[in-house]
Amino acid sequence: MATAAGFDFRRWRLVLLGGLLVGIVLFAAIFAPWVAPYSPFDLDVAKMLQGPSAAHWLGTDELGRDVLSRAIYAARISMQVALLAVTVGLVGGTLIGMTAAYFGGLVEQALMRAMDLLFSFPAILLAVVLMASLGTSVLNAMIAIGIVFIPGFSRLARASTQAVLRQQYIEAARSIGMSDIRIIFREILPNITAPLMVEAAVAFAYAVLLESALSFLGLGAQPPDPSWGNMLSTGRGFMAQAPWLSIVPGMAMFICVLGFNLLGDGLRDVTDPHMRE
Repeated sequence: MATAAGFDFRRWRLVLLGGLLVGIVLFAAIFAPWVAPYSPFDLDVAKMLQGPSAAHWLGTDELGRDVLSRAIYAARISMQVALLAVTVGLVGGTLIGMTAAYFGGLVEQALMRAMDLLFSFPAILLAVVLMASLGTSVLNAMIAIGIVFIPGFSRLARASTQAVLRQQYIEAARSIGMSDIRIIFREILPNITAPLMVEAAVAFAYAVLLESALSFLGLGAQPPDPSWGNMLSTGRGFMAQAPWLSIVPGMAMFICVLGFNLLGDGLRDVTDPHMRE
């Protein structure tokens, strides 16, 4: 189904739906002080573990804090961690992958074997080891998750660069004496951006899950700072009498991860020529 202007809604539907969900989360994170009905740190002992009501739409926690407000502020931490972590992985992995593919030989072997070594560790285990070494803080969580993402981005960048190197305009650039640095950043990088952006959108979802897992284990955001992971960790002890303590952060994570996954799948369908009808 296409409009008169030629816009094909079927091709863009996943991008639009994913962008809508991600936009809701980003809006809540950016405008949390104005969107949240209460401060995430306000205590009201008289209203501990109260269910959803007109005063507290999604109930209160074990200390009387508003669950909706804490879930909204937790989106800030998740988005900050995901943004910096994906940036670290994207920049580091792209530079390593392009360098390995362009120069080849011993340079490629050394760089890619180092990436294989990192890739051999399970992501959550590697993140936990890095957090144990760096210390428990949100900044260290960003760095640890970013390091976890570097091998995946480097493999994708290397494969994309190898495909670009077979094109004739690369030979033309070399024949006119263009330097290696200019070829890499002027001729190669713009032509491998599309698959990297698709991977980055999916990596955002994975970064949110990793940050929540680290916070759940007590290695990420530390109380009283709200995080979806530590909210889930607290809520598991009150599943019988206050299930909303786990349901609310779980649904927030679900919406965020689903949005980024749909956005990544949609961008792949739009940018991949093989997916076009």
